[in-house]
Amino acid sequence: MPWSLRMVSYAAIILLFLFIYFSFRYFRSVKYIDTEHAGTYKFLYGLAAVLFFAYPAWGLIQYGFTGTHDRYGFPDPMIYLFWYGLIFSGVMLNWCILHDLLLPLLKKFTSYPAQWLQVQFARLFLIVTVATLIFTASKLVWDTNRITTVSLEHTIQSINPDFTPLKVIHIADLHADSYTDEQKMARYVDRINQLEPDLVLFGGDLITSGSAHVEAGATALGNIESTYGTFAVLGDHDYWNNPDSITEVLDRHDVRVLWDENLRIDHNGHSVKITGITQLYSRNIAPVSLNTLLSDRDKNAVNILFAHQLTDRMIEQSKVSGVHLILGAHTHGGQIRIPFFFYKATAARAETKYVNGSWILDQMLLSINNGLGFTLSPVRYNAPAQVTMITLKPG
Repeated sequence: MPWSLRMVSYAAIILLFLFIYFSFRYFRSVKYIDTEHAGTYKFLYGLAAVLFFAYPAWGLIQYGFTGTHDRYGFPDPMIYLFWYGLIFSGVMLNWCILHDLLLPLLKKFTSYPAQWLQVQFARLFLIVTVATLIFTASKLVWDTNRITTVSLEHTIQSINPDFTPLKVIHIADLHADSYTDEQKMARYVDRINQLEPDLVLFGGDLITSGSAHVEAGATALGNIESTYGTFAVLGDHDYWNNPDSITEVLDRHDVRVLWDENLRIDHNGHSVKITGITQLYSRNIAPVSLNTLLSDRDKNAVNILFAHQLTDRMIEQSKVSGVHLILGAHTHGGQIRIPFFFYKATAARAETKYVNGSWILDQMLLSINNGLGFTLSPVRYNAPAQVTMITLKPG
């Protein structure tokens, strides 16, 4: 079974369990407040079920008959509704649990009549259902289409006090494809150029698959304006496609790809060392090679390391080797982060705890960029596209 269909099937199983729980609470609420229009409620529920499950169901049928699956061959509304259904059902899980915890407590510890409480909770649940349908749809559209800028400052105590602040832009996961088109990439590049960066580091995944969008993605990166240029590492989607070809196309657009190598630039008389690591599912840097790259450093230089997929070993070794800034990508910031009370659940946490945001580890700043494009699902929720601007300055 193709990877994309397998992942969608796993998501559909989660949606099924969530939707069953929601169904129980939904029909119980209808029973208590409006049996006269029960048929209408059943129709709305059935319509939602069909719309939410149509994509994985049809994908499995297609695979069963043809042995293939192409998600680009499905109508976009069908795909969007599936992921919307997963997000809606995930958010409603919070309200279902609250309902089933609070109602028994209020029945036991208050003087309100049990029947009256049951009716009020039923009404509230249906109101919350409608509100959640509207809210999650609006936020889904908003988060999928907006581009955010995150500004960070990192003070480095070990460098010369006359070091001129260095403005580093970190971007990643362009995923040029039919969903991330030239217009959207142009908006992304415009946001970057408005920040007037000194240095731009791209964390990989220029494209999603195939070669049709390689030129468009490389052209977008080539339009970035910065003092010292744009440098890149490859992502897993680049590597699965054709790493040599993508490297060549990026080079034509003045974007240099670093393959497990160090690069030094002179920033107003001060040395800045940039280490680009190719760390992917398909290609891991050997411990001895990483140690050699990290050991090659200059006194008082600013040390930056970036890779597509950071590993715990890479983070720990960078921290003890004097790296000041380490940058990761790949997670898309979680891309879909469904709140479970005060915790935002996302599949990316299965790979790493560093999914979304930044951390200070001793004297090193670790930052993960949300990227621009998509993988598997063409939507974002609680993880909008992102440009990270990091200003490095002396202590």
